[in-house]
Amino acid sequence: SRACPPAVSAMADAAPAESNVEQADDLNFKKWWGSTDRSLHHAKNLTRDLLISLRKNQVEEAGKGDAGLDQIVREQKQKKERVYTQAKEHMNVITTSYDRMQEVERSIKQTADSVTQLTHERYKGYAHLQICELRQELREKRPPAEQFQDILVDALAAEKALLEAQRQELAALETEGKEITEKLNAMRAVLSRNSGERRVCILHDISSLNQKVSKPVAKNEGSNNEEAADAEQRPQSPAEGGDPEQKRSEESNKVLRNAERLLARFNQHRSKTLDTVSRCRDNRMKAKTRSEDCLTRRVQQLYERKVDLEKQLREVDKAIVKAERELESSYRKLEPGNQAKADKLAADTELLEKLKQLRDRVAQDLKNKSAALEIENTCKRVNAAKAGEAELKKTTSMLRSNSAPNVKRRPPSGSFGGDPTPDGSPGGSRSLKAGAAVGLGR
Repeated sequence: SRACPPAVSAMADAAPAESNVEQADDLNFKKWWGSTDRSLHHAKNLTRDLLISLRKNQVEEAGKGDAGLDQIVREQKQKKERVYTQAKEHMNVITTSYDRMQEVERSIKQTADSVTQLTHERYKGYAHLQICELRQELREKRPPAEQFQDILVDALAAEKALLEAQRQELAALETEGKEITEKLNAMRAVLSRNSGERRVCILHDISSLNQKVSKPVAKNEGSNNEEAADAEQRPQSPAEGGDPEQKRSEESNKVLRNAERLLARFNQHRSKTLDTVSRCRDNRMKAKTRSEDCLTRRVQQLYERKVDLEKQLREVDKAIVKAERELESSYRKLEPGNQAKADKLAADTELLEKLKQLRDRVAQDLKNKSAALEIENTCKRVNAAKAGEAELKKTTSMLRSNSAPNVKRRPPSGSFGGDPTPDGSPGGSRSLKAGAAVGLGR
């Protein structure tokens, strides 16, 4: 065999050496790369574990109400929540008080309307009462023969009793309405003051959230200063001691309960007023209609009696004139010895005298009926204006008599300080009557 050249053998020897170097490089690269991969993987795992742990912490802190915040921020947040909670309670009370104030204002207007209706109805009833009393006074002036217990007397007495009872009832309701109006005005002032105090409390509490601290102070000192500032700025409670908010809440509840009771009393008074006014009006009109119907019937009865009496009186007068004329003629024709005829004429003359006496009674009865009829017609023409005028005259005369009770009335002119004539007409004195009788006797 032929031997290899030296260069070729050198290259053959260098080939295994190079492969060994490459293998070593690969091994070193893998070690270097693997260590980096392990570091990256470990970093990823640690990052994941840290993030998971932080997330858990956030969830736990959120569940504990921002427990991760510092103490100052947490105290401010608690104070803000407390302030807004109190403000919400205040607003609820203010809203309720405002609704009650609106109801109170409407109640005041309706109560004023009720008082006005009661006053007007009382005035109307008093006008009818004056008419009724004037009619009774006028009917007392009737002749004694006509003063008996008729249907009109009962109707007027019943109407007067009804009107007086209604007047008292309406006056009592009117007084109660005025009292309710005063209490409603006072309740509105209380509700308004209560709402104003709560609005001031809301403004004070909200303004306390915007206070800026100039320098840090110790915990105890800061709490003392804050309590002192709150004590100076917050409105004082109605009573000392205890929780001011609780006392204020109790006072507000008491005021609202009183307002509800007062509104319930107003509703009762309002319904009672409307019912009473309607009932009084209906009963008054019924009593008035009954009295006027009885008065009309009484006028009709008196008119019929007057017509009958006038007719009968005319017949009696004719009979008397005829009897006097015929009796006079019969007496002239009477024979001296005819005793029977004389007795018959004497009996006729006696009947004539009885008829004359009856005529006088019928004439007096007609006079009484005419006077009563005139009085009844006057009663029928009585209205509120005439009744008020008569009452005014009566009151004026009473005032004059009370102001000068010892003043005597001046005698009429022509009497020369003596007593006036008894009959009030010329020729009515006793001396003139005696002289006239003597002259007629001659």
